Amino acid sequence: MTRTSLSELFDSMYHGKQKFSEFISEPIDHLYQRKIIGPPRNQREVLVPEKRLRIYHSFLNLFLIEFLPINQEVVFSYRKGYSAYDAVAKHSKSKHFFQTDISSFFSSISVNLANKVIKEGEKFCPIGDVLDNLPRIIDLICIDDSLPMGFPCSAPMSNAVLFDFDNALEHYCTEQGLIYTRYSDDIIISAKKKECLAGIQTIVQNLLTQQGAPELKLNEKKSKNYRVGGKILILGLMILPNGKVTVDSKVKREVEVLLYRHSQGREAFLAATGKDESRVKARLTGYLNYINSIDKDYLDKLRKNFGVTVIDTFLHSPLPKEKT
Repeated sequence: MTRTSLSELFDSMYHGKQKFSEFISEPIDHLYQRKIIGPPRNQREVLVPEKRLRIYHSFLNLFLIEFLPINQEVVFSYRKGYSAYDAVAKHSKSKHFFQTDISSFFSSISVNLANKVIKEGEKFCPIGDVLDNLPRIIDLICIDDSLPMGFPCSAPMSNAVLFDFDNALEHYCTEQGLIYTRYSDDIIISAKKKECLAGIQTIVQNLLTQQGAPELKLNEKKSKNYRVGGKILILGLMILPNGKVTVDSKVKREVEVLLYRHSQGREAFLAATGKDESRVKARLTGYLNYINSIDKDYLDKLRKNFGVTVIDTFLHSPLPKEKT
């Protein structure tokens, strides 16, 4: 791979539409805003990147962050063509499950940890002078000594920072006959026998510390064990006793109620949905597209119950902006 200087890559990318001198030296506090959101009793501060910072992050993602190594066998978050379904489906034949997450994941990824990851992975990227420009790169992607949630570089960076941990935990799980996957800060481990998961929470935390991420702590309140026979809900998806992965039963109930009201006619639909027709239809479209990506058999059942034309009309409507 031919490696090129940061300035040459930047200029060839933007052809003068963006100035490298500003990219490399503009004060960081000019590139984002601090905003207070939420109701008075539960307000919080968020950081909002300006357009130029989003452009800079896109450049860094393209030529640096996305070249940093990740364990593609276990990590499925923020990767094109993959979703939470892929992280859950690998566990579909297991009988016992452990799920946990990392407390304050993004805000716990410090400047020191980001520095370490980029130094170890920069040899895989096409920028030849990453280390010479590392202080500025870190200034652009870290604010207040952490990765800001929602900034373009933060998601792919969060995959890379746990590369050593992912490798170590995957190795342990393979030796013990366990299955391990991760989706952002959510860690899922499963087994065919309950005793294989004994002490797993302590083992995971120890590996986080040993593999260079002592700042990261497991969220004990969200650490749970499941077994076949109870409701197994992981990342919003259900694993049925037969091993099939499907959407949560709550989602199914809401979809079926909305489709039933819709089948009764427009007035009944409006009466049941608070007369906000466009918003509810957008929500239903989002749900059906979500179901289509997870469980096509259930979508066929909806077609049978409510009509092929109705389901496909919603399914092929423009995707809503609202997240489902």
